[in-house]
Amino acid sequence: MKKRRGPSLATKLLLWSCALIVVFVTTTAYLLLQVRRDAETASRIVSVNHDLDSAIQRMLERLKGVQDNIRRYRLMGNQEAVRFIIEDLTRFGEILDATLARHPHYAADWLPLRSEFEITLTPAEAPGDTLAPDATVREWSDTLGHSLLENQIDTERALIRLHLSGQRAADIGLYGLIASLALGVGGSLTLAWHLNRSLSEVRRGLRGLGHGGEVRDVRVLSGDELGELARAFNAMAARLRREERMRADFVAMLSHEIRTPLTSIREAVDMVGAGTFGEVNERQRRFLDIAEKESVRLTELLTRLMTVSRLESGAMDLSHEPTDCAGLVASAMERLAPTARARDITLAADLPGAPVRCLCDPSHVQQVLLNLVGNAIKFGPPGTTVTIGLAAGPPAYPAEVAFRVTDAGPGIPEAEQELVFLKYYREPGVRDSVDGAGLGLAIARRIVEAHGGRMTLESEPGQGSTFGFILPMDGPPAQSRKESA
Repeated sequence: MKKRRGPSLATKLLLWSCALIVVFVTTTAYLLLQVRRDAETASRIVSVNHDLDSAIQRMLERLKGVQDNIRRYRLMGNQEAVRFIIEDLTRFGEILDATLARHPHYAADWLPLRSEFEITLTPAEAPGDTLAPDATVREWSDTLGHSLLENQIDTERALIRLHLSGQRAADIGLYGLIASLALGVGGSLTLAWHLNRSLSEVRRGLRGLGHGGEVRDVRVLSGDELGELARAFNAMAARLRREERMRADFVAMLSHEIRTPLTSIREAVDMVGAGTFGEVNERQRRFLDIAEKESVRLTELLTRLMTVSRLESGAMDLSHEPTDCAGLVASAMERLAPTARARDITLAADLPGAPVRCLCDPSHVQQVLLNLVGNAIKFGPPGTTVTIGLAAGPPAYPAEVAFRVTDAGPGIPEAEQELVFLKYYREPGVRDSVDGAGLGLAIARRIVEAHGGRMTLESEPGQGSTFGFILPMDGPPAQSRKESA
């Protein structure tokens, strides 16, 4: 059953962005609306309450002046007090008219202030009459005092509302900021985790494929484009495994089918060369030697192909035993000395002063050394030296022994260094100049990894190369000594 596809990455990003935008826009819109309301409230406090308070205070001051001048007249009979009374009442009327023009809703409350009034100015007959307030002025003062009190109460209420509104806006802004941060940071981390988790699976598969390891399926962790990528990789991996099995079967079949006729050809060449069918002249012998060398070359190639097939099928049996590492090096030098002399190359050994033993299968490790030293001889220029080194123990290799083969060849670019251990791969710079099938290093790495070890390579173009491998050590390290052959 086909797995239902989930939301795409674009959809997830869009939903996340929309949620972030909604929170941000909602918070901003609320804050803007609240700021506008608070501004209106503040404007009303200034334009209405404060203006009324100021106007009422000034009118009360005028009425107080009128009352003081009435008492002054009653006490002293001063005509100058009458003029002051008239001026205060006139200014009082002007302030009243201007205030009602700005605040007409007070017209009903202040109607007694605009009605006809009469103030009797007569000298007081008794001291108590002098201090008694005028009835009209007292009534007006009481009306304005009541309006002032109401305005102050209204102002206090507006200020309280303004304070609460500001506090509420601050809380909403804080909550909106927290929600935005939670959505922004949380969403980013969630998306990053989702992307990294899916991409890590694909990277793991690609890394294994690039390193020449077994092609394995990756987990499909999502239903979006990354899930499709993982499924596409698994389909490719399945196809590669099928093709690899077909190629391995073909190589095994070809090796088996060619081995028998090739053996017959070698035996026939040997019999003809030995004179079984008559005397062989020099020219015939030269061509027979060529045929024998080529048959040996084909046999070695078939042997390598069969070795790769056994390694990949897990049919290789290793017999680990404590082995003298210096003996492995000496044996490899002895077997390859004729080949080195033929190319005018010197073989040198850099060995510890005391025996070093490692846990390995001697025959297979010997094959790894032969492959590495043979490659060094093959790629080294005439007149140079190939050094076979051995190092063991701390600090560089605690409980390990390291074999290394150094040549003065053309070197390997960094981009090619991991690829040279892949089957059938040959560096482009030597494909046309040096014979080989690209199997030696692949076989060597398989053998070393089967021992629980690892291959190493240090190289720079034009500076030669140092191939090596590291195995578990069985014995104490010692000082180095140098030999040459």
